[in-house]
Amino acid sequence: MSKATRRDLLKSGALASLAGMVGTVPGVTAQAQTQANAKPHWEPPPKQKGNDLNLIVLVSDTFRADNLAAYGSQWVETPNLNKFAEQSVIFESFYPEGMPTVPIRRQLYTGRRIFPTHSYFQQSTTQAFGWHPLYLEDVTLSETLQAADYQTALIADVYHIMKPGLNFHRGFSYFEWIRGQEIDFYAQAPRVKPDFSNLYPEEYFQLIDQAQPPGRGGAAFRNFLNQYLANRKRWLKHGDSIVEQTAKSSIRWLQENHDQGPFYLHVEVFDPHEPWDPPTHFLEKYLKEPTKHSWPEPPYGNVKVPEEGVKRLRANYAGEASNVDYWYGQVLETIKSLGLLDNTVVVFLSDHGALLNEQGQWVKGPEKIRKQVAHVPLLVHLPKGQYAGKKVSGFAQTPDVVQTVLGRLGLKPPARATGQDLWPFITGEKTNPREYIVSSFGAIAAVRTPEWNYSAVWDKAKYKGNYEPQLYDLKNDPDELKNVAASHPQVLSHLQSKLDEYLASGKNITDGVFSEEL
Repeated sequence: MSKATRRDLLKSGALASLAGMVGTVPGVTAQAQTQANAKPHWEPPPKQKGNDLNLIVLVSDTFRADNLAAYGSQWVETPNLNKFAEQSVIFESFYPEGMPTVPIRRQLYTGRRIFPTHSYFQQSTTQAFGWHPLYLEDVTLSETLQAADYQTALIADVYHIMKPGLNFHRGFSYFEWIRGQEIDFYAQAPRVKPDFSNLYPEEYFQLIDQAQPPGRGGAAFRNFLNQYLANRKRWLKHGDSIVEQTAKSSIRWLQENHDQGPFYLHVEVFDPHEPWDPPTHFLEKYLKEPTKHSWPEPPYGNVKVPEEGVKRLRANYAGEASNVDYWYGQVLETIKSLGLLDNTVVVFLSDHGALLNEQGQWVKGPEKIRKQVAHVPLLVHLPKGQYAGKKVSGFAQTPDVVQTVLGRLGLKPPARATGQDLWPFITGEKTNPREYIVSSFGAIAAVRTPEWNYSAVWDKAKYKGNYEPQLYDLKNDPDELKNVAASHPQVLSHLQSKLDEYLASGKNITDGVFSEEL
């Protein structure tokens, strides 16, 4: 889409026809309509004065909700975050609006919906739906808090948001990138690839060669492993895991700056995102006798993993989740020891989860928008333990986080934000009215109601595949394991109309520009 076309869309008054939908379609507000009609530019947030409470946001990538006892954990050991949940407000039905990594951060950092997502050519980064820098017009949580005289800091090992060309550090007066995750170009990968025989059996490489999933099969998989091993060799010199390094940097920042408030500290850890290679003492919690091969990377394509691999991959993931729990536990203990729990809002959340061999599938993808991928934790610890342990029902989504935390700081959100302050649902003043939510991943989107999860291709022009609509009966199949689309044509038709409604409501408010002529 050309810049002129995007400008025309942003200037248009097309949303006027959707005025009747305001208040009924999630993520559409009168404010959003007004902003859609405005000339594209960045408008600094107004200076305002709140209550000077601090804000700490802790994010863990690929952390399933059911890793925590509050969400039904049966096997993953996360004692520190379980204790934190007991002292926090627990949002039971929290889902991203657009996935994966970068699209989710665009919602989390701006409080603005992003679906339908748009695609632009990106230099040196992933070419995918919604995977691009923040728009020129976006106003971030950090910019809003900086205008309210907050110290703002970002400490992250999620290399996707820190790559050259992206701009998620906007509004942070301090930012630190802990290097080496996945295939971050942190170490020089050797021209001659090392021996991978301790990672996977030879038969598995043959299956990968045959499957050839985009960007993950054959030669691409070996290149991936080559860069990953080079990175791992280098970062192991600094600790048993990158999470450890990120947590220690966060602790150091808190110790040096906790009395310089008000402050906003945002911490991003990539784990338990794959590759799954937990420290041995965490792996041993789930696998007493190591398998012959270490199986660090699960398959993205349709590859049948042998029994050894299933056992090891699940143990690897659980070990990484426990490692995240331990190190975020150290950060939480530091927050407590510094006396910050009485004057700080502390948030823990994830961006998305991962399949662990449910339906024979692994990790995530457009065709996998089911509970294991889309349901994630949101825990909000309020000063002095207010509403500790309160479970809040009803749908909540990533764009709601900005409005909710700013409300607790006594500050107004940016005018472009489309999310909702969830506070009235915490206090019981109001009942959550959302009858459905939409979660998208690439060219496929899912409509979720309390009874159903329906997914279908929303961008048929760009989708490269053969995906038939899927439908899951959540009352009879809460783990979403059996597709019943063929048995419920009326439900499919109804939920498709909701998807069409939501898609239409966002066409003119989710685009933007990246620069403006001077």
